[in-house]
Amino acid sequence: MVRSPKITWNGYKINRVKSFKYLGIHVHDRLNWLQHINKRGEKAVKMQQNLKRIAGGNWGISQIHRWTLYKTVIERMLAHESSAWCLNPTFKMKRKLSSIQRPFLLHISGAYRTTPTAALQTILGIPPLHMQVQFEARLTSIYRLRIPIPPIITDTRMIWR
Repeated sequence: MVRSPKITWNGYKINRVKSFKYLGIHVHDRLNWLQHINKRGEKAVKMQQNLKRIAGGNWGISQIHRWTLYKTVIERMLAHESSAWCLNPTFKMKRKLSSIQRPFLLHISGAYRTTPTAALQTILGIPPLHMQVQFEARLTSIYRLRIPIPPIITDTRMIWR
């Protein structure tokens, strides 16, 4: 068993932590990003509950306004800093993002809760959240951070279809 190193800075002891928040991103010591997605998901659920207060399934704001709120507020919040954590999402990350997206799709469409998520995405014209976030991450990496395209991707038009 190896003892963790003692780190001091100006006489203060720095304790080891499993995760910390830096610039809005929850960084885990193993860099698996699930805690970040969970925290963002909790925030999204709170926003969804507030949205349900002002608009029910068949009263309040219209479907197009609910769709617009989802695309402009919720999706933007979940895609924030995605270039750091979602360039190559794992299966667990995809599943968690899908479970975050589902209540919003049900609320926008007013469909029954037994409706499959893929059907809701198709009906509403909203791509799976993990694909949208990965698209945002790659777009940011290529155009804003000036990171070159990986050699495995030869035709960039196929990514953004």
